[in-house]
This record gives sequence, structure tokens and C-alpha cells, in this order.
Amino acid sequence: MGTGGIIILVLFAAIVGYILATEKPFSGKPAGLENPFSGLPKISVQLVKAPEEMTERLTPKWQRELCQKLEQEGYRLIGDYSYASTLFFWARTYLSPDHKSALLLVNWVEGKEGGKVVISNLELYSFTGNSFLVTACAQDGAAKLLTGANRPSEEQMSLHLKAVYAESAVRPILEEHQQRLKEWEGKGTKVRELTQENILPSLSKIFS
Repeated sequence: MGTGGIIILVLFAAIVGYILATEKPFSGKPAGLENPFSGLPKISVQLVKAPEEMTERLTPKWQRELCQKLEQEGYRLIGDYSYASTLFFWARTYLSPDHKSALLLVNWVEGKEGGKVVISNLELYSFTGNSFLVTACAQDGAAKLLTGANRPSEEQMSLHLKAVYAESAVRPILEEHQQRLKEWEGKGTKVRELTQENILPSLSKIFS
């Protein structure tokens, strides 16, 4: 065998060794079962105060009226929050009267100056020590807070793929969440009491 043949054999052995080292065909694990995102570092999402100029100018009229009613019914306004340095959405966050749920009216801003449109979603969260329950309305493709590696299980989540456009669209979702919460507690689940101090840290853990 000449020098060229030896070089070819060496290259072939190197390729086979690389395939065995990277693909691990004899490891016994079926392909495709590993989480492709498992090695990525977990990014911490911080909720910060949304720019008041944006929220005051862009909050829809129906939502202003609904918010007044919610506060009269005992919902406590925590504030308008967004991700840091983000100007395309904000979440008006409330603590429910029974302190068992966080209510978020999430407003997505689409379009440019002079032609901006606000699409509103609704998200309600309740928590246990290490899990949570979510009932939400969301425009298809805009359920940003509910996607990714931490997407809730089917049991945890009830997601309606539509935007909320009036109080009449919000009320049924509020009632649904309360009913699901009762069923959750009926199974022995201990629901965490939310306070003005722990509501944002609780939500941030989900969105991270």
C-alpha cells in the first residue's frame, strides 16, 4: 500500500472516530428524545415599569373603563410592566381580591407611529409552591409569555386563541379561571397567597 492509501485509511479512521464520539450511536438512547435546549443557559427575565407615556397614550378606552370596575371590585393595581428596554408590549397587572390570582391585561403594540394598533390579551395565574395554573386569551402567535422551554402542561393551561376587545370578552375568562381554581383546590392543591411584594417575583419565575 502506497503513501496515498495510508493517508486515506488514516482520514477514514478519523472520520469514523468523530462520528462515534459525537453521535454516540451505541449509547442506547433513541434519537430525538433529548431536549435540544437543555444545554442553553436559563435567561432571567426582569419585569420593569413600562414607560408611562406609552401606557397612558395607548391604553384602549374599553380597557380604561374595565380597569376602573376591577378596582371597584377589589382588584389591586400593581402597575404596568414590560421587559427591560421593550417598547412593544406592557402588562397591566392586578392582584385579585382573594389574593389567589394575578390578572394581567397584556397589550401588544403593532404598527408604526401614526398607525399603531393595540391588541389586548388576558392572562390569569395562580400558584402553588412549585407549580402554577394559567387561564388566558391570546392572539394566535402572540402568546409570548406562555411559550418556550417553560410552556405549561395541558393540565396547567387553558389558552383561548383570540384577542380580548371588550369587557364582555374578559368576564367569561375571569369566571373560567375561578372555576378551574376551585377544581384545583378541590384536588387538595394548596394555592399560594399572593401579596404586593411576591406577585412580581412569582410571575418572573414563569417568564424566565
